[in-house]
Amino acid sequence: TQRAASRAIAFEPAGEHVLKGKASPVPAWRALRVVAEVGGRNRTDALEAPFVGRDDELRLLKDLFHATTRERRARLVSVIGPAGIGKTRLAWEFSKYMDGLVETAWFHDGRSPAYGDGITFWALGEMVRRRAGLLETDDEPTTRAKVAETVSQHVPDDADRRWIESAFLALLGIDAGLVASDELFAAWRTFFERMTLSAPVVMVFEDFHYADSGLIDFVDHLLEWSRTCPIYVVTLARPELIERRPDWGAGKRSFSSIFLEPLPDAAMHELLAGLVPGLPMSAERAIVARAEGVPLYAVETVRMLLSEGKLALDGDVYRPSGDLTSLAVPETLTELIASRLDALPATERALASDAAVLGQSFTRAGIVAVSGLDEDDLATRLGSLVRHEILTLETDPRSPERGQYAFVQALIREVAYNTLAKRDRKNRHLAAARFFETLDTDEIAGGLAGHYLAAYRNSPEGPEADAVAAQSRIALTAAAQRATSLGSHDQALAFLEQALTVTTDPAETAGLLDRAGETAYAGGRYEAAEEHLRHAMSVRRQLGDRSGLAGTIAALGRALITARNSDVALPLLEAATLEFADLDDAATLAALGSQLARAHYLTGNLQQAIEIADPVLRSAEHLDLASIVADTLVTKGSALAQDGRSIEGIALLRAGQELAEKHGLADTLTRAIGNRLGTESHMDPRAALEIGRAGIAATRRLGYHATLVIGNAADAARRVGEWDWAVGVLDEALDEGFESSDLVELLLSSIVFHAYRGETIAEQVDELERLYEGATDVYRIAYLEWSRAFVAFAAGRLGDARERFRLGIELTASPDGLPYPARAALWDRNADAARADLADLEASGMHGPALDADAITIRAGVAALEGRTGDAIALYRNALRAWHDLGLAWDEALCGLDMALLLDPADPDVRVAAEAAREILVRLQAKPFIARLDAALTSSAESGDHAAPPREPASPTVAR
Repeated sequence: TQRAASRAIAFEPAGEHVLKGKASPVPAWRALRVVAEVGGRNRTDALEAPFVGRDDELRLLKDLFHATTRERRARLVSVIGPAGIGKTRLAWEFSKYMDGLVETAWFHDGRSPAYGDGITFWALGEMVRRRAGLLETDDEPTTRAKVAETVSQHVPDDADRRWIESAFLALLGIDAGLVASDELFAAWRTFFERMTLSAPVVMVFEDFHYADSGLIDFVDHLLEWSRTCPIYVVTLARPELIERRPDWGAGKRSFSSIFLEPLPDAAMHELLAGLVPGLPMSAERAIVARAEGVPLYAVETVRMLLSEGKLALDGDVYRPSGDLTSLAVPETLTELIASRLDALPATERALASDAAVLGQSFTRAGIVAVSGLDEDDLATRLGSLVRHEILTLETDPRSPERGQYAFVQALIREVAYNTLAKRDRKNRHLAAARFFETLDTDEIAGGLAGHYLAAYRNSPEGPEADAVAAQSRIALTAAAQRATSLGSHDQALAFLEQALTVTTDPAETAGLLDRAGETAYAGGRYEAAEEHLRHAMSVRRQLGDRSGLAGTIAALGRALITARNSDVALPLLEAATLEFADLDDAATLAALGSQLARAHYLTGNLQQAIEIADPVLRSAEHLDLASIVADTLVTKGSALAQDGRSIEGIALLRAGQELAEKHGLADTLTRAIGNRLGTESHMDPRAALEIGRAGIAATRRLGYHATLVIGNAADAARRVGEWDWAVGVLDEALDEGFESSDLVELLLSSIVFHAYRGETIAEQVDELERLYEGATDVYRIAYLEWSRAFVAFAAGRLGDARERFRLGIELTASPDGLPYPARAALWDRNADAARADLADLEASGMHGPALDADAITIRAGVAALEGRTGDAIALYRNALRAWHDLGLAWDEALCGLDMALLLDPADPDVRVAAEAAREILVRLQAKPFIARLDAALTSSAESGDHAAPPREPASPTVAR
């Protein structure tokens, strides 16, 4: 039986499942005393309960794995159930099943420890260690060598290999900062994607309810970005996960949830019969009644009876050896575990409590530091706790935790911890923290902070508590830095907010609030950023810290502007610029000026933006402030482009983009690409689309959706005629959770495509209206007006469309959008309005191949409405040639539709253009426009006027 059980999980080094032949079946009802290898890790299970009552759940795990492999799509299975319900056992049975498969699968498992909120990405690091054959105690040269060897086995490209190696070393606490934090998720993800080229990847995350927020975000990221790779993720968690993440699983593709209900009484009786054949029925009924379907309750009861000498081992099973007729069973599982601990000798019970402070697993060195026992005494007591099945010893040579002890079940650790008095907890947490400090690794920075914070919370008020609070602040700040370096901004924010609870000094409070605001901003949580930064402003003003206050206002202004609250940011920044004009801090003044220029630009004050940007650029360059130089170049370039100086503006945008790329400024890089796209898409949409594709690819490599880039690239794709691509990119991005400021850019672009295809858009329009209800920021109002304008234009409400187009243009000072209202005016046969729009476009001084073709097209329409048919036809010929040469299918189609609506469709030129337009419109599925074209052609046919009227001579000034 032992041989069969040990073969049931047969793993190659690093955990990949390889065909070993189907293992001899192990009867589910047998109780085994074996060392079983679970997920690549040895675990001493002195008492193994039979697997009963979970056949359906196990079958589902198997089926979903095979679906992942067959469909080559990433999948997440979330297994949720209360403590002791059988989550880990279910995963173990699944891993045993996989061992018998013919196919190879790369298997990984990792556990989030009880202090998971403090140890960033621990479970992922455990997987990487096991994959590389590393132990937690391995030194830096060994870690580097084994990581390099492992990555080289799966990643053929040299550049990717170096990138991934550096990212893994950062994960393991080495060389933090060599890979930008925004790239770490993408690098880790890429490694697992490369592995799927040879076999499916399985990742089992145990105790996921303890997972840090960064790890949860990474699992979300993996499922989103690796969706076309056969990566099978299983998370095991208690219901607390749903309390932490109420939206867990919401909107995820290929997501399945398994909630483990209590076992029925029949299964519980079967479980007990397998554990203890011959158990008196009265005892069996008592246990089943109290267990309420929780398998661990039955196992713990049997362990209790073993400790009391009422059961004895008989071969591979346990049999009654004492009086079990009047069995006294504790009412709850917690009470049952507590009674087992109470039955231990006092010294061993104390050691269990000491160990519980360290977490679910711990080293001998750690327990020595906390307990103060000498090695010989410790070895005796640990051995006794293993025999009493309180602890297990990790013996797998491939496990990162080899040689460590662990509690048999997480609930046992929790009960043991809760037996400690507050003073004892404080002392032991301090001892654990001091031990962690000796390990000299950043990887456990969060765990160290957690111990200091727990020690503080268990300290009585007074000088001692104040001293511990100071140590907590230092540790929490370091943990926040570690989380930030790994791109886990939400977790970093949580650490900083915890640090604020143990801070009383106003100056320290202000500094922590500034960091919290910057961290929230980096994580895209703009409302939280504003809250923390406004609080920091208040504290700094009370302190009289003018320089610090100016810097805080600059950071707040950036957060407000990015959240599309430029109307709020502008007066704040203007007042600060006046207030601090005498400040002897050039760097802070440059930061203020940079954001003030941006606020003016985004409220349509282009000249003010340009004038403010110039001295900021001069000062920032002298001070070597690359981030401010890059950001201000983007602002000034964007303002120049909208002010009719597009060549100069694009040159500055390119310079800002290059500087942002060189210094890894992801935020500024996104702005540069997005704004450059917005400018160039009106000049040369096809070239802009290629810029957009490259921008999307670059941001995807970093693992995030740059909404500004996606939205502007989709607009360029609309004109080029690549609608399916654009809709796909937009739909994919809209599946993500965004704050409103980012969401609207995607919604606007999406609404245009769906409206132009005649599809239902009411829900999206309502969402946009809801997000910006009562908005005062000009860009927010403009987005609403533009969306309403496009919907009205598609629906044929031409006067309404033109009015809203014009309002959006005036609000954002964007004359390059004037062709939109001009076309609405032409279709509405309003020549005066079209002439006004054309005059404004020409007065803007903006040029470029697409804008010049727009102007020709509008002139042709005006000529048609004025009855100058010859001029109109000549101009339309030029326009059609220009649109065709530029490769802008949508504009070519609209030009043909213009001709059908404004001229006689029986004219040969019009008929050819209309036929070409219809072919394009059908390909794009632009149903409202097909209907409008068909109506124009039908009206002409029904009139019976099939001959084109004579044309007057064309004007000699038709071509430009």
